[in-house]
Amino acid sequence: MKRIVILGSSGTGKTTLGRRLGEKLGLNTLHLDSVYWEKDWNNIDKIRFNTYMKQYLTKHRKWVIDGNYTNNKHFKYRLDLADTIILLDFGRQVSLHGIHERADDYKHQVRSDMAEGCVEGIDQVFLQYVAGFHKVRTKYLKAIIKQYEHKKNVLIFKNRKELYDWYNSL
Repeated sequence: MKRIVILGSSGTGKTTLGRRLGEKLGLNTLHLDSVYWEKDWNNIDKIRFNTYMKQYLTKHRKWVIDGNYTNNKHFKYRLDLADTIILLDFGRQVSLHGIHERADDYKHQVRSDMAEGCVEGIDQVFLQYVAGFHKVRTKYLKAIIKQYEHKKNVLIFKNRKELYDWYNSL
């Protein structure tokens, strides 16, 4: 495993898994939220995002990247370059619980993987996005990564125990 993409809903632990896999396997770690979000929750435009990702993927040969951003050109490019695709498919309740835990842990703080001024919090729009993720986005992600099943190592974890057992076996 030298090029890993981690996908899934907010609150499933993509960033934590990415950081731990990077440390364990000696891979460069990139959290897409840290690229996309700039100071005070302002996002970069798609052209800059795609340019940054193309340069990153050209420069680094070994990496783990967490985050979806499926509506960007670099999504397919990341999947094409990856040797391992991981989907954290833990369900709506686990995702909602995860974002509430994260908000409690980082209340009124900026996480180390986020830009200055991106204070952790939850609003109704974000809750609705996470609650609806499993109806539409997870099905879409599964359909996309199904195309890679016979070409790459595709791992879909349904719960944290499955994930932890796999991680501890590395």
